Amino acid sequence: MTGTVTEMIIEILTTKYQVPAEEVSPEVAFDELAVDSLTLLEMSLILEKRLGVAIQEGALEAGQTVGEAAEMISSLGAAA
Repeated sequence: MTGTVTEMIIEILTTKYQVPAEEVSPEVAFDELAVDSLTLLEMSLILEKRLGVAIQEGALEAGQTVGEAAEMISSLGAAA
């Protein structure tokens, strides 16, 4: 399931926030992509709605990698 959540995060970053797809991978941190805290908050709300989980405010952090964020969200019981 983590792979699916990872793909969802990448899809949101590339489509909604126009982050170039070639820059995004599970190993890259959000701050390396110039993703700010407001964007992370908004992205967590999108993921909550799509996955049916509650993500605490501040759970997604700039220093996290895409993969770490996906693991954390998956651990909440995300049914992707």
